[in-house]
Amino acid sequence: MLILSVFGVAVLTALLVTPVVVRMVTAYGVYGHVRPSADREGPRVPRMGGIAVVVATTAALGMAALLPGGVPASAAAPEHFFVGVLAAGWLLFAAGLLDDLYNLRPAAKLLAQCAAGIVAYGFGFRVEELSFAGATLDLGVLSLPVTLLWIVGITNAFNLIDGLDGLATGIGLVALGSTFAVAWMLGNPEVALVCAALGGALLGFLRYNFRPARIFLGDSGSLFVGFMVAVLSVHGSTKSATAVLTAAPLLLLALPILDTVLSVVRRWLRGKPVFGADEHHLHHRMLAIGLTHVRAVVALYVMAAGLAVIGVLMASGPQKTVAMTALAGAAASVALLLFAIKRLGYHEFVEAGAVVRSGMRRVRHSIRDQIHARDVAQVLARAESLVHVQAILQDNAPALGLLYATVCRESSAEGARAELPARSAARAWKLECPIPVREAEADPLILRVWTDAPDDLRLLTADRTSRVLAAAVADWLAGGLPNPHAAPAPVQHVAARRASAPA
Repeated sequence: MLILSVFGVAVLTALLVTPVVVRMVTAYGVYGHVRPSADREGPRVPRMGGIAVVVATTAALGMAALLPGGVPASAAAPEHFFVGVLAAGWLLFAAGLLDDLYNLRPAAKLLAQCAAGIVAYGFGFRVEELSFAGATLDLGVLSLPVTLLWIVGITNAFNLIDGLDGLATGIGLVALGSTFAVAWMLGNPEVALVCAALGGALLGFLRYNFRPARIFLGDSGSLFVGFMVAVLSVHGSTKSATAVLTAAPLLLLALPILDTVLSVVRRWLRGKPVFGADEHHLHHRMLAIGLTHVRAVVALYVMAAGLAVIGVLMASGPQKTVAMTALAGAAASVALLLFAIKRLGYHEFVEAGAVVRSGMRRVRHSIRDQIHARDVAQVLARAESLVHVQAILQDNAPALGLLYATVCRESSAEGARAELPARSAARAWKLECPIPVREAEADPLILRVWTDAPDDLRLLTADRTSRVLAAAVADWLAGGLPNPHAAPAPVQHVAARRASAPA
């Protein structure tokens, strides 16, 4: 009954306070700074919705605290939990309100998020363990940085996804609804109570935030909601007083997390600041491919709800099914990621994938060429004359990724560009590697190599191959063969020599 009362008070308060906030801020012209994606030709919409959400949430929780039995009896120091969550939430609300009015620097907002995380940590919200499928890892001294990372990450995820009318509000409702279900099943009434208060505030606010929006959450609202969801999703997913970060909260918040990861990687690939603003988020790309505003928002609601349901099932299911449920959630997240990359026109990832695949092939070819160079070096050690050495090099040049290879005097005209195949002579690179000998010579022997080098890796591979072969020739010369100018024995390719070698 208390949960329903808190939810109802939050909804009613938001329904009453939101239009008042709209009238006041428009009357005084306090709209907040213009977002990069705002429609400058349309009517101005104030960005002060966080005021209504915070007022409604605080009023509902205040009412619960004043009612007899309003504090859940099973909660461990619940008033401590309420005070800590609200104090840190108000801190972020104040920072967001300043950003709505004066457009704070990203570093200032990040500092405020870290401060809110430290406040929450001081009031007892601490991610002290990582748990999955029965295995638990005690974080120890890493508890504070992991707690801050989770809070800052989820808070920013909600701030980034607030780009369409009603989107962040609806995604927040989905996250809070699933968190409420998990907390209720696991016996965390204090978390369920806060979820009811904030969820009711968002539901009442959504009446004025859905398209066409009369007011936006703004940073004051998105930072507050993101922080509250970050704390509640973890605190409500554990049966003990110690906060345990499991895979369930990751799935409850999978959509904003995926959008944030995509944004960070995409901006890094473009060489842009990862905390900068752009119009390439999931919701922007869905509009770009032709979806209407409402359809894009509803589609994202459905995606978020589907992933959240998997998270609820994983948190409430038997221990044996947790791993399978988590794998199903991971597969669904990967499928959503691949869909976003393929269908929504994220060219950054397409090009990055092509470069990685090409790079892997080039690296494999480079390793293969080095292996062949070592094989040829072993064959050179058994050469019967310098002419035989030249024949081995020229015969195995293609297998080494080379156009031409020979040993000659530095002043020799042997191995000129004209001797190369016409189709590759124009773009071929020449490398000359000295043959190290003990005594200096006026016209020393060198290894002259030509290679078709379309990229730096191929050129580096050819240089490495030349060094290996030159060292092998130097070792052969140091062996002191009796007749270095004798006619060469029949030349065989390295592979052929392997086949004919005795077992």
